[in-house]
Amino acid sequence: MSIKSKIKRFESHLSSHPKQEQELEADQQQLKDHEDTWAQIETHAHVFDSMICFIREKEYSYGVQHGDQSFAEMKEILNRWDTSNLKHPLSKKGLPLSKLIFFDTETTGLSSGAGTQMFLLGYASFTDTGVRVRQYLLSGPEAEPALYHFFLADVKGMDHLVSFNGKAFDWPRLKTRHAYLRDAVPALPKFGHFDLLHGSRRLWKDTLPSCNLSTLESEKLAIKRHDDTPSYLVPMLYFDFVREGDPSFIKSVLTHHEIDVLSLIALYAKLTETILGASDYSTDKEQYEIARWYESTGESEQALALFNEVELKQSEWRYPARFKKAYLLKKKRAYTEAISSFLDCLQNDYHAWESATEIALITEHHFKDPNKAMDYAQRALRESTTSKERMESIKRIKRLKQKSNK
Repeated sequence: MSIKSKIKRFESHLSSHPKQEQELEADQQQLKDHEDTWAQIETHAHVFDSMICFIREKEYSYGVQHGDQSFAEMKEILNRWDTSNLKHPLSKKGLPLSKLIFFDTETTGLSSGAGTQMFLLGYASFTDTGVRVRQYLLSGPEAEPALYHFFLADVKGMDHLVSFNGKAFDWPRLKTRHAYLRDAVPALPKFGHFDLLHGSRRLWKDTLPSCNLSTLESEKLAIKRHDDTPSYLVPMLYFDFVREGDPSFIKSVLTHHEIDVLSLIALYAKLTETILGASDYSTDKEQYEIARWYESTGESEQALALFNEVELKQSEWRYPARFKKAYLLKKKRAYTEAISSFLDCLQNDYHAWESATEIALITEHHFKDPNKAMDYAQRALRESTTSKERMESIKRIKRLKQKSNK
């Protein structure tokens, strides 16, 4: 629907809301004054209960590149979850791509105070022909019901959010605002949630200067932003837009936000490729972190396999991998193999106190050999570096002496 059509529809509300006539006439005039600019940025006014929400939609074919991959390549990578038997927090197995919302917001500030408002909601999604970006812009503070009405009406058939820190920031704020408006807007869907910040930090926090989205774009996704609006300017530009009604102020913000949601697709694909193709596409450090991630989710066999691969490469991650592997072997009750791994770590001075202590515990409780356990408990005492380690070792030695005297 064109801006002119929206204006006519807007005019039809005037007679039914006589008390707001002056405000509505002012909004109507602003739409007319900036009709060409709104059209240039592919944004249209939508009216709900006499309130305006601006909606912008763009479509990208699967052949379009975003960073070093096309959306078609990203689609193929993400669908690899469906043929994997691995359990993982980022697995979308059983979820069609069309059910995912790559979601982000822009706010007037980073605090959680009442004065901070979400003024731009948006998402990217996969369609039959490519990727669609849809953005919902708050025309002014009083139009918040319109913003949530149109956004929630559009996403009601979706299933999972994919965000960057959305679990801690974006979605809780949206839920809070929805609680105030719930009588006037559609119900809030119950979404699953893949938060990519957590996975990014797991893999790259020790190798990148930061794990913010812009750093990940440049360091991992080959995405280069040109003349991008800095995040700190975004609220100021929005306030200028609300004050003047001129869409020129908000154009760069919409572009900035559009790149954000498209980059979520690229980042999810990069994480997927790194995790599922750990043996082929990952560095030793990434393999080590992926193995730890599998360990934390109960995928012990996959974790062991990756720890094995890392230690065989003779890199700096050999002993961290061997140490983690030893604990997994102990958990599997493969006690002889666990002792061998802990002993290798002890002999190479990697977590020497813990390694000696674990050998003492296994030797005492599984192999029932208190004398040998005493040898390693005393070795642990010599390797202790803190008062807590020293006291634990002394206590263990005392207990083993008592057991030997029985």
